[in-house]
Amino acid sequence: MRKIPAALSALALGGLGALVPATSAQADNWACNDNYTAAAYGYMYAYNDIECHGGALGYSKSWDSDWGNSSGPFQGTDTNKASSILNKGSIAVKFFNGTGQDWGGGYVCLSKNELYASNIADDYFTGGNIQVTDNISSHKWVTNNRCSPTSWAT
Repeated sequence: MRKIPAALSALALGGLGALVPATSAQADNWACNDNYTAAAYGYMYAYNDIECHGGALGYSKSWDSDWGNSSGPFQGTDTNKASSILNKGSIAVKFFNGTGQDWGGGYVCLSKNELYASNIADDYFTGGNIQVTDNISSHKWVTNNRCSPTSWAT
């Protein structure tokens, strides 16, 4: 008769294991998870370091065609510094390596369902030859069907 409680205990402990992150990579995303929870709805955020560390470079619920100028939600030294991105908006965000309202140059997208990209070091803008990390210069909001292909995952 004692085998049944022992078996139930083993199953309960096994179930608890599912709640604990299986890898250190998942555990590293705690900052992005916490920042996503705390983020204001309708905004995208860009972070100086991977895993949403280092403080937010800025956040925006509008577009910004030049992260390096003196207007818009991102300004001055914000350009070409992002290493992780978060999207708590209702649509996708398209990030560009170029500036200007012609929205030229390569891009990557973060859909509303992807939540965040915790480390963009291995991702490239469309065209494939410019790395995303430390090269984002502008962004705009677009519907998911205007944001294909997406280059990163959460």
